[in-house]
Amino acid sequence: MSYTRSLVAAVALSLAWIMGDPAEATGPRPNPPVEALCPEDVTVLEAFASAYIQNESYDAAIGPLARALQLEPSRRSLWVSLDEAVKKSGRSKISDAELTVRAAEFKEAKRAAIACAALQRSY
Repeated sequence: MSYTRSLVAAVALSLAWIMGDPAEATGPRPNPPVEALCPEDVTVLEAFASAYIQNESYDAAIGPLARALQLEPSRRSLWVSLDEAVKKSGRSKISDAELTVRAAEFKEAKRAAIACAALQRSY
């Protein structure tokens, strides 16, 4: 009986070796869609803006904060961070229209950066 088991094990290992890795046979995975690479997560946007604020790039922090506020206007920490960024950037106040423009610019710049990164990964 041990000869039969050994033979079955040898045949199974041989078949596995002959068939190879199924990942190689099917090719590489397709790239995920651009939106899946960087979802519209308010927590991520807030962390992104916080990094700008910590590096004293207050004007750059306004874009992600404006976009995060479009997604979740009831989050108080976003308003506090926006107020800090606006004051430390040298402005006394910022209009709603300008916030909308900044959010749109940030969203478009983010989308372009993600698309560029996806293109670089595909080459």
